[in-house]
Amino acid sequence: MDYLMVILTTVAVIFGGKAFWDWKKNRTPRLDLDEIEEERAQYLRENFEKAMSDFNYLEDAKKSVADRELSSYLNEMQRTAKNLLTNLERNPDRIPVASKFIDYYQDRAVKIVKQYKDLEETELSTEKVRDLKNRMKSILASLDTAYREQFENILNDQIISADAELKVMEQHLDAEGIQRRTVDIGRLDNNGNVKIDTDLLDRPIDDEDTSHLKNMIMPQQKRRNFEVDPSDDRVPVRRRRREQTQEISSVFPEEERPQIIRQKLTQSALALFLGSFGAHKFYQGKTIQGVLYALLCWTTLPTWISFVEGIRYLFMPVDDFYNQYIKK
Repeated sequence: MDYLMVILTTVAVIFGGKAFWDWKKNRTPRLDLDEIEEERAQYLRENFEKAMSDFNYLEDAKKSVADRELSSYLNEMQRTAKNLLTNLERNPDRIPVASKFIDYYQDRAVKIVKQYKDLEETELSTEKVRDLKNRMKSILASLDTAYREQFENILNDQIISADAELKVMEQHLDAEGIQRRTVDIGRLDNNGNVKIDTDLLDRPIDDEDTSHLKNMIMPQQKRRNFEVDPSDDRVPVRRRRREQTQEISSVFPEEERPQIIRQKLTQSALALFLGSFGAHKFYQGKTIQGVLYALLCWTTLPTWISFVEGIRYLFMPVDDFYNQYIKK
């Protein structure tokens, strides 16, 4: 009886192990994302709530602290922090990237401000206390720079994307021969930041705002009689560019456009269907090239070349076709 139990147990272990091995080998991998997504959402929510809690504490502290210098440092920090948190609110997926700002910089700022307020409540003014308070203010004054660096790190993907797009546009403008203008966006403050008059951002520009500038540039009587050669360097750059653009856009009389389009389509059709015999070349008046196409038609080389030329004629802009095949 004992031998029978041993044999049955051994067989069960062997077959059970083999069945488990086959199941593990052939099963389809599957991720249980429901729990992961919920945990991720909870993680993002908790981190954002912590960041907002620290932000609100510093907001109250900057109003209640007695030291005006410290209050100004906190005001600069909070301005950067508010913009950063607003961006995180709109893009919750960036919250993990802001972990250093949330868990270190802003967290340390709260602790330093609490310690500073505790020292203020003691009303001690010993040399050691004054030195400690000055060091605290120095650290808080430097945190605004750390805030901005963290904000730039959060926007890194967006900055890289915008930079790549701008480089493509700059290369395109350079290739077209369009000169890029240097724009002065504002003066720099003591911290090296650009100073922008925010009162002007939402105010529309109308003729009344610039009327005094027109009078300063040129009296009204002279403006009416101001007619010079557009090539003259004294003509305003915007006016010269507008006149040059008008000249470029009118390469042929507009009433001739239908005829030019018909000629372009005819030349394209000849190249596509009879290009092997040089029909499109004869149509252009290039007799020698047409004869060469006809003599070499048996090689099929003219066929392929004329097919490419036919496609090119078909999709070529009308202005380019006129300049290249008609104007000459």
